[in-house]
Amino acid sequence: MEKGFTKINSKFLDPNKLIEKISPNKNYIYWEYVTTKFGLKAGAQHVILKQTGDLNCRNKYNIGNPGKGFSYNCFNGYSYIVYIENGNVIYVTDEKDFRKFIGKIDNLEEALLISNLNGLWFDPKEVKAGSFKKTTNGFEMYLMKYYNCPLKMESVKVKIDTSGHFKTKTNGIYYESKDCIVT
Repeated sequence: MEKGFTKINSKFLDPNKLIEKISPNKNYIYWEYVTTKFGLKAGAQHVILKQTGDLNCRNKYNIGNPGKGFSYNCFNGYSYIVYIENGNVIYVTDEKDFRKFIGKIDNLEEALLISNLNGLWFDPKEVKAGSFKKTTNGFEMYLMKYYNCPLKMESVKVKIDTSGHFKTKTNGIYYESKDCIVT
């Protein structure tokens, strides 16, 4: 393991801790981060995890469900961002628009969110798959790529600059079993 890396705090396993730190590229009149939750009832429940700006302004607009998002989880559905700019309601529903919305990657939480959109997450038990260091132009991280069948965990070194350019290099499998996890 290289010098200068710090273990990623396990509090970041809660996506809400990451979402709290999103700092968009502009000051919008209003924006919200929404996730869907699927349950036993028909349809999905939309939960606003973060909202910032003028709530009175938000109430003047017909904000609906775009029906898709930039991240998808079979248990939680999908997430999207809605913002108001120049009198228009704009939906962020893909990775490219999410990166554009964030703009400069200026904190670890944003770097982790972008990494997650690229299929990587951190292992709170393994430094070689759950550590980071701040660099002059972004972050370097050791993260995990997870495979369900057979169950494997791969250590991946990630470099992400403040513009969101993303580079990865595998460090190999550090855990493997014959089990399969069905999602």
